[in-house]
Amino acid sequence: MKRTHVLPTLLLSASAALLISGCSYNQATPDQKMISGLKSEIRNPNHFVSSYLGGKVRDNWLRTFHDPTLNKLVIEAQKNNPDIRLAAGRIEQAAAIMRLTQANAIPQLNLQGNYSIRSWKAQNHYDRGNIAAVASWEPDLWGRLANQTLREKELTLAQVAEYEWARQSLSANTAKAWFLLESDRMIYDFAKEVVKIQAQAESIFSKRAEIGEGNQRDVHMLRGMLAEAKENETTALSAKENDTRALETLIGRYPANAIRSHRLSKVPSAIPAGVPADLLNRRPDVIAAQDRVAAAFHNKEATKLLRLPRITLGVQIGFDVLRDTMSKLISGLFMPIADAGTIQAQIDAASAEQKMAIEQYRSTVLNAFREVENYLAFEKQLAKRFNYLDTMVKEYKTTYDMTDANYKIGEGTLIDVLTVQAKWIQARILKVQVHKERLVNRVNLHLALGGSFDNRR
Repeated sequence: MKRTHVLPTLLLSASAALLISGCSYNQATPDQKMISGLKSEIRNPNHFVSSYLGGKVRDNWLRTFHDPTLNKLVIEAQKNNPDIRLAAGRIEQAAAIMRLTQANAIPQLNLQGNYSIRSWKAQNHYDRGNIAAVASWEPDLWGRLANQTLREKELTLAQVAEYEWARQSLSANTAKAWFLLESDRMIYDFAKEVVKIQAQAESIFSKRAEIGEGNQRDVHMLRGMLAEAKENETTALSAKENDTRALETLIGRYPANAIRSHRLSKVPSAIPAGVPADLLNRRPDVIAAQDRVAAAFHNKEATKLLRLPRITLGVQIGFDVLRDTMSKLISGLFMPIADAGTIQAQIDAASAEQKMAIEQYRSTVLNAFREVENYLAFEKQLAKRFNYLDTMVKEYKTTYDMTDANYKIGEGTLIDVLTVQAKWIQARILKVQVHKERLVNRVNLHLALGGSFDNRR
């Protein structure tokens, strides 16, 4: 016998109207006053205390070093570095989670069916089955799903900002590794030069001792100095090769010690630092922290709405045993009454998450200010040190040449020569290192100010 279940037209129309009206669910937005209040809580001066140079913070800072090799290395690192790919993957993951949350607010349509056969010895054969299209939906009456969606959106924006921060950090680390390698190469070249100087002196004094014009003590001293110079050369070579492999790994190459460096770039002229308040809207890590505050807000709002009732609706239309038409309207109501404090615990956890996000934001902002102030102060200090060392190198070299010349004509001792020579060597190496530190500090300052290495922003 046919069993036909016809759903009344009026009931179907009412359900459809409810489905359509429910799609425009309550869109909650984060409390912008809370974000503004956080920014205003952190007091900052009209300009950076360590230094002041008016003007807008500039992007594309790579070009200021005028180094085509560095530009190519940064491009290669952006393409091949595994950490950058990992950061990009986090964006994809966050976006997928956001789409999943959005999907929960949209009616779902599924196809379901079953078929069963039963038989008994004393009875006839019996079979039953059905196939039906099932539509289900939970109207977001209070905005809980909307808040969850906005939370995932803010988390996705945070991942995007952190990806940009990772790109900027990678470019900065590539530049710093390149400058380190360049300084290694200059120190290694100077170490080889010192070996030649010591070898020449050892040869001269050995020949003089052979003809009775020198003494063996000086020969032994110079042989020791030559061995020390060779040891320093080997150490410098090891540092250069190690740092070459580190740079190759950073940009995604096999560490084959194949990159060839040249002399250090000149330090560019001073750059405008803007004003402290600009950091809050420019630095990607600060922006990401702000997005996470907004995400925590929406999570707390969504959690509080768990106390309110939830309604589920469903429509099922299909065939029973592939012959009879059947239709059903399914609805449900869920409202927590006694949950042993489960929802309150979730609200407390969400509140704690929001408090932590706010404190993390404050910490990130203060750390950004500290970094800029430090690097601005280092700019002036390192420039002074470089000028002092430049003078030291010139004066010690002149003193060394004069002392060596006097010793060759019998005035002074070898100890006098070696003492001044050691000061000249040390000053020259320090000058290279401070030159490198000035370049590294400039890169750190660009990163701290939130200036991008390219023109993407």
